[in-house]
Amino acid sequence: MGAVMDRRAFLATMAGAAGAAGLVSCHQASGKPAALIHPRRTALAGEAWADADVVVYGATPAGVIAAVSAANLGASAVLIGGWREIQPGGMLAGGLSWTDIRDIDAVGGYARTTMATLAASGGMPGNRYAFDPAVAAPYFRDLLDAAGVPVLWSDGVETVDRTDRAIREIITRSGVRAHGRIFIDASYEGDLMARAGISTRVGREAADRANPYNGYRGSRYELLTRTDPPQKDNILPIDPFADQPSGRLIAGVDAAPNRPVGAADDGVQAYCFRLTMTDRPELRLDLPATAPDGYREADYELLFRDFDRRRRAGQLYGRDWHFARDLVKADEVAPGIYDINNRGTMSLDAVGLNRAYPAADYDARERIWKAHENYIRGWFHAMAHGRDPRIPAGLQRDVRNWGLVRGRHTDCHPADTPGWSPQLYVREARRLDNGLAWSGRDVSDIDGVPPRLPSIVAMASYWQDSHAASRIAVRDERGQWGIVNEGHFMLPAGGKYQRSPLPFELMVPHRDQCTNLMVPFCVAATHQAFSTIRMEPTSMALGEAAGTAAALAVIDRDRVDIQDVDTYRLQQMIVANGGVIQGVTNWELLQRKLKHRLDRLRG
Repeated sequence: MGAVMDRRAFLATMAGAAGAAGLVSCHQASGKPAALIHPRRTALAGEAWADADVVVYGATPAGVIAAVSAANLGASAVLIGGWREIQPGGMLAGGLSWTDIRDIDAVGGYARTTMATLAASGGMPGNRYAFDPAVAAPYFRDLLDAAGVPVLWSDGVETVDRTDRAIREIITRSGVRAHGRIFIDASYEGDLMARAGISTRVGREAADRANPYNGYRGSRYELLTRTDPPQKDNILPIDPFADQPSGRLIAGVDAAPNRPVGAADDGVQAYCFRLTMTDRPELRLDLPATAPDGYREADYELLFRDFDRRRRAGQLYGRDWHFARDLVKADEVAPGIYDINNRGTMSLDAVGLNRAYPAADYDARERIWKAHENYIRGWFHAMAHGRDPRIPAGLQRDVRNWGLVRGRHTDCHPADTPGWSPQLYVREARRLDNGLAWSGRDVSDIDGVPPRLPSIVAMASYWQDSHAASRIAVRDERGQWGIVNEGHFMLPAGGKYQRSPLPFELMVPHRDQCTNLMVPFCVAATHQAFSTIRMEPTSMALGEAAGTAAALAVIDRDRVDIQDVDTYRLQQMIVANGGVIQGVTNWELLQRKLKHRLDRLRG
């Protein structure tokens, strides 16, 4: 954390080292002292009111980093907790502790420091990707405290006061008011953006040449494995009908829609909880032996039919398939502690249950949130305590040996129970619609192809990875009925170096709609491209870019619309803090600097 906390001193002394490379530090360009761009103003004036240069909504990792970045550059900043948040850190504090990244060196700055510090504070020795989720919230609290960023917790933004295309104030449902000059919506849902009247998208755009995996996928299932070419079809040979004469489908399976493959729809990636679990008795907090509210064993008929399919294929539980390998993805993030994620035919993803979530009001969202929890609790209960004869006895013993982890996720929402993850894994909700539509082509172009825009401020480094959006009954080529987890694809992105460039414009609304808002998570990307960008290290890198841009926008001499932030100077500051912008070297920044000056002279 010291590398981050020393940033002001670093920027103050970078002029000499940067001068040889053609770089200009922030204080040189502004003519102001290096330590502060302008004097810090008091951020809070009462328990439920805040006035700051930069107001960040959403205590996600991107939100924390955005607020800290702005504050460490001298802007006054305040962080307003989003709906249902009770601690900083979002998914990283909520159980996503097996880091979703291919090349850890694709991120730098605050994001890299965060991942390194979390792994060193409580993880698996030698693993730069994993950490005990218990260390995340304290780390983010320390980061905010050290930067002097106050936090006000809320229960969701209710009203946005906007004048002449600029947000002036936000008011939360609990009456917290925050007035600011620049606003950053770092929430997973994009609520501030939506309530400000900014154009957004929900769902999957139609497939096109730049986004061939957009839209309704039918039985098309693109999955890259290490040894096989991409699979093209995802029909599971499981009877989808509860009653053949009536055509009634089993629970959790819908009829296939009457639309062509590639057509636009409102589907979003399935949600789950990334649970922190263990099979060590001394660490284990047992799941209840009683069924959750609304439990019906028939709701898990698909799971039982999958077990029976394996048996009829000659696959024996304990020899050919296992709970912790085939029914969940269990990654050890600290000794005896695992990050549990979705895997298999019917796992933690509550496929289709989230369809209304992105645009739902808060009360409806609470019901959807709890429905996800009850689905997963019921899924465990069905395997551990269900009476269906198709459940292998060995599986029941194994599932009962797994539980939540003592001492984890104890700081919980009043509606939750200790041990359960406090953050629903909202993989995709609203996305900014500013006309950019950063595409699948943009995140997967071959190496050496210049990006569509030169204003790159961060790099993504992950597969194009979309979870299922629906579960449907379909016929195969022989007319046999089966089941498809529709919408899943996992394909390469970023070329040889596994890095996808992300421009500043990805976060910025159209000028005609708003001039002082940035959105580092719900960005202006297509469904396909967002499947790469949505990972937490990437959103933290975008959060740093947003916080740095916010500080630039409120410099006294350069008070500008956010669309007019000097992206050349922004890139300088990101690189100076160790940020990674692939292909943008110091020499190339010097070239941009010279072109930048020539353009100003000509202008």
